[in-house]
Amino acid sequence: MSKMKNNKANKVEHTQNLQECVDYIMDNRSGWSQFTVWYMEKQGTNRQRANRVWTEAWGIITDDFEDNVKQSIAETMLKLEQIEESAMADNDRRMWLEVVKYRNKIKGGEIERHQVEHKGNVTINVNFE
Repeated sequence: MSKMKNNKANKVEHTQNLQECVDYIMDNRSGWSQFTVWYMEKQGTNRQRANRVWTEAWGIITDDFEDNVKQSIAETMLKLEQIEESAMADNDRRMWLEVVKYRNKIKGGEIERHQVEHKGNVTINVNFE
């Protein structure tokens, strides 16, 4: 029974320690080098342990960032849907097309235009069936 309490206490301490590390990274805009030096001095541990904690803390930051991005995208898509409905009601095709472009851009479907230069002969066959 005491081992179970000890494991729970260790998990709570570990979670608190990780949150402190995340806060340090975010507050100080810390990179790996700065963080590992800070963590080794704070905990009196080696670079290998500091590196493992960095990896865990950075994983939390990345997950939080991804969640924020997903939420922002969802909110933007909802606003675009509202604008699209308004444009359709007003028969505003220009606005409707802009909404379609932005949705496509958000979903990663936008194709960038590239200028291509070619010296020599080029043959392009187009079939309009």
